[in-house]
Amino acid sequence: MDNKPFIEAYQEINSRFIKLLSSMSALRALSGFEIKYRNEENIITDSLDVLLDYHELDYVAVFMFDEGELKKVSSKCWNNNTTQPPSKYNGLCEQHRDLLAQVENTGKVQQINQIPGEEFAGSASAIPIHASDTLIGVFLACHPADEFFSVTNERNLLIYCNFLGQMIMNNRLLHSMDQMVNERTQQLQLALDEASELKQRYEELSIIDELTQLHNRRFFFPETRTGLAQAIRYKEPFSLLVMDLDHFKIINDRYGHAVGDEVLRGIAATFKAEIRDVDILARFGGEEFVLALPETDERGAMVIAERIRKKIKALRWQADGREISITITIGITEFENCSSNDYVAALDELIQQADQALYHGKDNGRDQFNTYSYIACQVDPDEQAG
Repeated sequence: MDNKPFIEAYQEINSRFIKLLSSMSALRALSGFEIKYRNEENIITDSLDVLLDYHELDYVAVFMFDEGELKKVSSKCWNNNTTQPPSKYNGLCEQHRDLLAQVENTGKVQQINQIPGEEFAGSASAIPIHASDTLIGVFLACHPADEFFSVTNERNLLIYCNFLGQMIMNNRLLHSMDQMVNERTQQLQLALDEASELKQRYEELSIIDELTQLHNRRFFFPETRTGLAQAIRYKEPFSLLVMDLDHFKIINDRYGHAVGDEVLRGIAATFKAEIRDVDILARFGGEEFVLALPETDERGAMVIAERIRKKIKALRWQADGREISITITIGITEFENCSSNDYVAALDELIQQADQALYHGKDNGRDQFNTYSYIACQVDPDEQAG
């Protein structure tokens, strides 16, 4: 009995089985690729390395659509470790280009079983690369033997190309999602920055007097209470000045509110130039201002008050061809005069005492400062209590 047909059949089955194992091994290696944070060209290049490791191919290349035109992304030869093919494949022959065009037009596998001529002799197969039913590229495989690409080879390569297409699409989706997340993150950060800026501006506006850019009452009371509480705890001196411009209404009535506003801004700038960083200055309203002086006793407060009075008196403005000047009256007190050690009640008491010293100056000629301790000795106790 002739065993040759059985041997040939066994060899054929064994060859197909080995090719199937190779194809499955290639797919398994391909499925193990880490695609996150990698660019598309590197993924395609590595996939071609895997293909050449498990398939008997001479040359492989991947062409992807770029602005509607097929362009080669990467190519490999079995005996060449670089991404650039040897001179034989530097330029594809006319039959190869026709294969690519046919796949582009039909979206189906195209083959040439025998290429005439010596340079590109052999067979070639062009296989579409799909992703979600969309043609995104073409895979080209070449072999020096005629009629190399059997139905089995074609099926295996088609499975490989489908797998590769899905990997490419997943990579694009990942990059697209990363880009979208980055854009949304940037937009969110921008919105947060704008919200933070608006919040800061609102907070500043809520505690800053718009005209003079000094702090207002809303800022003054909590800040001064904090400073006063510290002075009480550590037994440090603490003084308070209440200041009021003299005859300011005359300037508004005679020259208009625009000139009056200019005067107030000039007064505020002078205050800022004369105080320390630890001092708490605020506009109480109209032409009245208050200044808290931590770590300052009555004598020190008097020095500051006199310096401010002289600076204000020396200021000059021009309106209607006339020179304008103004004076200021100041009332001074210190915590030592308070009857309460509670910082909230003590602050109210300090303001009342400074007001009394201020009005004493108003009643006695203006353009001066007076201390509560001085006037307290002159005011009738019943009148003072009232």
